[in-house]
Amino acid sequence: MADLLRIATSGLVAYQGALATAGHNVSNASVEGYSRQRAEFATQPAQFLSGSYIGNGVLLDSVTRVVDEFVTSQLRTDAWVYNQADTLRFYNEQIDSILADPDVGLSKRIDSFFNSVQAASADPRWLPGRQVAVSEAVALQSRFSALYTRLADINSSLNARIDTFADDISGLAGNIARLNQQIEVAVGGVVADQPNDLLDERERYIQQLAEIVDVQVVTQGKSTNLFLGKGQALVVGSLAYKAVSVTDNFDPTRKQLALVLNGASRVVTNDTTGGKLGGVLQFREQVLDESFNAIGRVAIGIADDVNRQNQLGMDLDGDLGALVFSDVNDPEAARFRARAAADNDPASTGGVRIFIDDPALLTTSNYQLDIGAGGSWQLFRLSDSNIVASGAGPLTDTLVTVDGFTVDLNLSEVPPGNFVAGDSFIIEPTRRGSDTFRAVITRPEDFAFAQPVRAKNDIGNIGDGVIATGTTFDVTTPIFAVPGALTPPLQIRFTSATSYEVRDARTQVVLAPNLPYSPGTTNTLLSTNPGDPDYFGFQLTLSGSPVAGDLFNVQYNTGGTADNSNGLALAALQTADRLAGGSASYQSAYGELAGFVGTVTRQSRIETDAGKALLEQTNQTRESISGVNLDEEAANLIRFEQAYNASAQVIAIARSTIESLFDAFR
Repeated sequence: MADLLRIATSGLVAYQGALATAGHNVSNASVEGYSRQRAEFATQPAQFLSGSYIGNGVLLDSVTRVVDEFVTSQLRTDAWVYNQADTLRFYNEQIDSILADPDVGLSKRIDSFFNSVQAASADPRWLPGRQVAVSEAVALQSRFSALYTRLADINSSLNARIDTFADDISGLAGNIARLNQQIEVAVGGVVADQPNDLLDERERYIQQLAEIVDVQVVTQGKSTNLFLGKGQALVVGSLAYKAVSVTDNFDPTRKQLALVLNGASRVVTNDTTGGKLGGVLQFREQVLDESFNAIGRVAIGIADDVNRQNQLGMDLDGDLGALVFSDVNDPEAARFRARAAADNDPASTGGVRIFIDDPALLTTSNYQLDIGAGGSWQLFRLSDSNIVASGAGPLTDTLVTVDGFTVDLNLSEVPPGNFVAGDSFIIEPTRRGSDTFRAVITRPEDFAFAQPVRAKNDIGNIGDGVIATGTTFDVTTPIFAVPGALTPPLQIRFTSATSYEVRDARTQVVLAPNLPYSPGTTNTLLSTNPGDPDYFGFQLTLSGSPVAGDLFNVQYNTGGTADNSNGLALAALQTADRLAGGSASYQSAYGELAGFVGTVTRQSRIETDAGKALLEQTNQTRESISGVNLDEEAANLIRFEQAYNASAQVIAIARSTIESLFDAFR
């Protein structure tokens, strides 16, 4: 009877555990991430008795978590994929709404400015029309400034999120490391013992971490080690790295993610992919930086082109034109375009300035200048990682001109700059273009709508040649040295039907002899080559058939306020292909950015919807495997209760039998 009692007791104990397990499942049915537990029974080894093996009861062998490791891993993957896409979508939509909104974007303001110049140049002496153009220049400045501020605000919000993500990653990694240690202690070296609730808690933390960043999970014994997307360790056993946000080595307005262990830190931004953090980093690199640079390029292009053209004309006061917008090569702006690395050698006093040479050749990329031993250097274009220029040394003030800008070093300043091997500089030719864009014109008279040069036929000419003002392209030549005059005024004298010479109109000294002419067609007179004797910074056109002795007089356009030829040239910049290697106008370059952002926004919406569907599907699969089915648990409770009661009945029978035996011997 002792065997019967032991058998019944084993059933009682086993089904008591099974009832507790089912009850535990029911209690945790609404807990997110809880994995259903299952009581596993095993038959006790039989006993050999009287020539036969007699059963010896039951054993609650283990309580296991019902999980599918593949589904669990897929759930983590789907979580970081969805959260990365959703974060990217969120920020893309912000930029898209800015660029696409006619009341906030740039297109309307660009058109308004150039349209006002067009209208003012139609009646160049009418001050109210000129004043409208001044007001539109100020409005264009305000729009560029507002766009830069909006982008800078978004950048600040990204920094705040990186701060938060760093704290969250640290907290989750610390909890996972703590649970690794607790699980190791709980297991105590016994393979069958599984602290299921601790395993669930650890998996919940890993899942929360996967929403922030892609992590690779590697099991080592009873511990789970975590590595960031490209292999950087985050949790190893009971050891967790601390995640912190740090200031970028080149840009104090930019945060990066770093891991710290035993006081040593390492920036791991480039090792980080996926999740909300991955979405923030991808947006910053692919969309926000491109928006800063592309809008800045448009601002630099408009400012430089309008300034250059206005300076080639004559204003309403009869003076050569001045700046309409701030000089793109203002010393402060030139310094802003280069940033020294924070970890440059303390002995280094080297400074870099970036001067814009040709906006048409500017890209939307940033660059990195690395200084090597002996004054050697390399310039990398970061958009494609190509080395666009390099030198073996020694360093010079004007280091290199590439992609529309010149890299200038402060070697000749007092005191001179000192560069040390290992120094690095980030070069951002266009990033702050919209921030430094300023309308400096205040007087409507300062728009230079007239050409500064006037050409006339001499009254005594015999031939039918007709001269006209062509284009002015350089007002820094000596002939423009005296305000309000050409010094000297010029006279073009034909020496034959096919040749002419250029003279000083006052002294009749020949300045450029024996220049060719083709009768019967329109000829362009004077050279564009600074080395030629007939280079004066402007050209003229002459048609017809002059004869020997015919004269054409060239002088300053004094009183020519009704002339609007330079105003028309200013207005024509609106549609000219002045950017992207001469393939894009200001509007089309801005439109290209808006189109790019619109495309990536739509793509991120598609990826978000797809990622959400996959995440929900995988979560449903996980719930079907690991979730608690209350109907099933209710059936288990009834079944286990019946088995428990039956075991109790067996005990009662065993007790009654024993008592009967005792009664027989009394």
